[in-house]
This record gives sequence, C-alpha cells and structure tokens, in this order.
Amino acid sequence: MLRCRVWAVTAAVLTLAACGGGELDRPSTEACDAVAAWIEVGSPADQRAQVTEQAGDLLGQSDSTPLTDPYERFRDTREDDLDYAAVVEAGANFLRACIDHGWAPAEG
Repeated sequence: MLRCRVWAVTAAVLTLAACGGGELDRPSTEACDAVAAWIEVGSPADQRAQVTEQAGDLLGQSDSTPLTDPYERFRDTREDDLDYAAVVEAGANFLRACIDHGWAPAEG
C-alpha cells in the first residue's frame, strides 16, 4: 500500500512540473533535484537523513529563501512519530514548492 502511494505521489509531483512560477537559484535547484532523486528511487528510509542534510546544506547556500518553510516541514517530519507515508508526503510537498517556484526535473 505504501509503495503504491509513494509512486502515486511521485507521479503527481512530476506531472505538475510543467506548471511553475519564478526561477530558483542554483543551490535551491540542486536541493530540489536531490529530493526528487530520493523520491524517484522510492523514498528509502535509510537515505532520508542524507538527502535531508544535503538539501539543507544547499538551501543554506541559497540567496533566496522561498523553499525554507517547506524544507523545514520535510526535515521536521519524523517517521518515529508518524507513519513513513507522512515523511514521503512532506518530501512531495517540498517538491511542489520547488515546482511553484519554477523548478522542473532534469530531462533524460
């Protein structure tokens, strides 16, 4: 059930990539890429800390902060307090914020 939900969330987020607003700077774009890659491979729990740290480091280098709030919600969603689907959903919400600010997944 969770696996189906993960793929449904991934498909929905990536489908929305055609819509978007303003542009993000390089560090923000790379943070979006990192979280998208994590979701693309099925949001493995054992890689969550690494992707969260990577995205946080990249956003720390950013000159703009439109992704700070969604990132903090993703970072602060703890799987031991909730089921893991909530963590995956928080990651998808972060990607939605990326899309809303002009990010699109790399083609290829």
